[in-house]
Amino acid sequence: MRRWSFAALAVLLAACSQPDQQTGAGAGAHAPATPMGCTAQTSHDWSAPGSQYYLIEAEAHGPSCKEAVATIRIRARAGAMLFEKRYPVAEVPLAFNPNDDQTGMRSDLEGWATNAADTPSADWLPAWPAGADHPPFFRPEVTRQVYEAARGQQGPLFCYPDGAESDACVAMNGDHATLMGSRTPESE
Repeated sequence: MRRWSFAALAVLLAACSQPDQQTGAGAGAHAPATPMGCTAQTSHDWSAPGSQYYLIEAEAHGPSCKEAVATIRIRARAGAMLFEKRYPVAEVPLAFNPNDDQTGMRSDLEGWATNAADTPSADWLPAWPAGADHPPFFRPEVTRQVYEAARGQQGPLFCYPDGAESDACVAMNGDHATLMGSRTPESE
């Protein structure tokens, strides 16, 4: 009889305590959590000149879309990371609308991850004259020797907005990527 009393008491206590656990701190505990912040991503294959294939990925995360940080990546076909760069979206108004919601952010990311090079091979970049500080309308991230070697190899070139009026350009050579720098408007 005693066992039955303890079993009945245990069942009653469990029954009484379950609703309290489920309701938690308030009546809204069962409501689905609303997502906080801004998160968006996109990816697509890029069939580059010379029968080379890469994966272009872009994502953005932040407490709001205006405060998000966007990342662009280029991966080899086998998945190896070849290039990755992060930018606060506020610093890239050429690609991102500061008033975006997550749907707008995803659309902006898709545009950002699309090749902006008129001709997607490195020989399209302007020549860097001997003795000049930089090529015309281009802010290099590499030496003249590296820059001109990439132009001479005529490998794939992927460019994307990286500021208010500039596009960063990445030269590909098989499974190697080099950030060449940024092309700027002709007015500079």
